[in-house]
Amino acid sequence: MINSQNVTYLLLISSGRLMQINKRLFPRIKVNIKVGFEFVKWNEADLDHCRNSYETSIIDISAKGASLNDLPDISSSLLKKLSTGKNKIRLNFLLNEEHDPINTFARLVWHQLPDNEGIDETQYGFEFIDIPGTAFERIKKFVESADS
Repeated sequence: MINSQNVTYLLLISSGRLMQINKRLFPRIKVNIKVGFEFVKWNEADLDHCRNSYETSIIDISAKGASLNDLPDISSSLLKKLSTGKNKIRLNFLLNEEHDPINTFARLVWHQLPDNEGIDETQYGFEFIDIPGTAFERIKKFVESADS
């Protein structure tokens, strides 16, 4: 599977088993960053702020996207709209107190329900879209500095 964030390689191990290695184009780190968000129509263009926002946490982040934990008030209808591109999410978060908040839109690329393998809450993976170049560079540097 190849997409904008992942490159997957399959290796044939000498025992005849297949082993899958996931190599990301951009490093991803675990974090706990508070994020304000709201769901908006796909054609929304105003990045300035979240008018009627909710709050949750970003649990991991890369320069291309973020995973959020349990999103309040997300219905199956809204989840379908996010999955099909009728809606997107507006995000507002601080990487640190020294810089302005990052405001961007993101599209839903996956979601995972709680299971018995250590996932307690539903998780959602979002790819940043329409992200200002300076915000992209700030996130990229933040991840690189935390990863080293």
